[in-house]
Amino acid sequence: MVCFYVTVVGGNAADGTDHTLDEVNSYVNLQGMTGVEKIRTGIILQVGDEEGPLEGEFGFADVSSNAVMNVRGRTSTGYPQKSYRISLYDGAGLWRGQKAIALNKHPADVTRLRNTLYFHMLEDVPAIPSLRTQFVHLWVRDLTAEDSRDVFEDYGLYTQVELPNNRYLRNHGLSINGNLYKANMCEMYRYPEVLKLATDPDYDEKAFGEILESKTGDDHTKLLTMLDAVNDYSRPIEDILDRYFDIDNLTSYLAFNMLTGNPDSNAQNYLLYSPLDSERWYYLCWDGDGCLKYSEYEILDKEWEEGEWTRGVSDYWSVVLFNRALRLPSFREALMEKAEYLHTFITPERVRALIEEYRPVVDAFTNTSPDSGGLRVTAEQREAVLDAMPEDAELSWNLFLESFSKPMPFFQDDVQPDGGELTLNWGESYDFDGEFLRYDVTVARDWTFADPVFEAKDLLATTVSIPMQEAGEYWWRVTVRNESGDEQTSFDQVLTSTGAHTGMRRFVVAADGSVVNPE
Repeated sequence: MVCFYVTVVGGNAADGTDHTLDEVNSYVNLQGMTGVEKIRTGIILQVGDEEGPLEGEFGFADVSSNAVMNVRGRTSTGYPQKSYRISLYDGAGLWRGQKAIALNKHPADVTRLRNTLYFHMLEDVPAIPSLRTQFVHLWVRDLTAEDSRDVFEDYGLYTQVELPNNRYLRNHGLSINGNLYKANMCEMYRYPEVLKLATDPDYDEKAFGEILESKTGDDHTKLLTMLDAVNDYSRPIEDILDRYFDIDNLTSYLAFNMLTGNPDSNAQNYLLYSPLDSERWYYLCWDGDGCLKYSEYEILDKEWEEGEWTRGVSDYWSVVLFNRALRLPSFREALMEKAEYLHTFITPERVRALIEEYRPVVDAFTNTSPDSGGLRVTAEQREAVLDAMPEDAELSWNLFLESFSKPMPFFQDDVQPDGGELTLNWGESYDFDGEFLRYDVTVARDWTFADPVFEAKDLLATTVSIPMQEAGEYWWRVTVRNESGDEQTSFDQVLTSTGAHTGMRRFVVAADGSVVNPE
């Protein structure tokens, strides 16, 4: 446990730090929002123990700002309890070899220990460096508030995770002059309208960063060359994998995230790294606070919030690189071999031992304010979640194995009017064993599909026409089934006031017969 003492002092307009702590905490940047400016304020960072800042530790004698602080994250910015990024000034020195410090609150994690567990287990995985991770007790004194008092307020438990940047590369013996990108929403498509060279007159750095955020400069030549290759279907994927990637690294990334049940690792929460003077790219892990969560939904009486396709290899089927690679029997064999190795130490026994190691620290915070107020569960529910997490490790392994026998998911297209009929199209599924696939289609007036207005079963084609429907809102879903009877749904989901409804889309028929397909 490390104790951080942050005194918020504000700053000036010239460097954009003339903000109060309340203004910093008002920052929200959820998925889908673009062009949101960060709100920063000046702070004095000091390190100490539970009694206060300590002489000889970082910032002890500082009386003026030595860093800036802002809220960090995407989904987590929508929660009342915020996560923060602290950036030390150049002349302030380093804290444990780091200039940029991330403090994560993990508001959606009722255990408050998943990220630490994830990165500690990653230390044993070959071909991927982990991130240094530890618990932090944060205290904040806000001198920008109108009723400011010269006292530190207890902000509770945080996880400090090493930020991937130039200094991270140096600290881990990697190439500091290489390329490093953080994926904000990237399925390894080419995205030609956004991903451009910095010398292109239409280059937009912010738009580029919404897909891949560069951590090491603006020379994107090597990245775009690799993405061009990945999306060039005239080139064999075997050649692309051999030239631009490392199979040991790719299989480690996939196997580790699947065996830790960390589904939010396909289009985001990863990094791409390429050393200097090399064409090869490596996947690095980032953010594991959603791991080992399968049992939690049942314990907290929640509907499964993610589609069935998020369990196992199908979770990565929408990513161009993995979609192409997984079609190769040799790649699947390498992935299975790596997963079998990781399964020797990602076990219920190992997970249980790590949880017991963390709990004396974590429970002291989750049982008291301010952390207890942000958990949104009872102590009994949290205890049940912690008890179930070790078994989720074995469940993740079983779901990984089962996913190879299921057809792969696909996308449903927009419904189109066609001469007094409605045409429904969807993408083609894929079966690793080459079994014949059949599709079932259902259309109804609500997402429960309790009273269908149209049904068709055992279709071989990926299209069907139905009679024009009367004006109103409709929902439709497609299920694919192979010869062995294993089923899969589409990637699609619809968000309503009752939650996320997966494997379906909706459309609206207007009075004039036109059709609208809401996102």
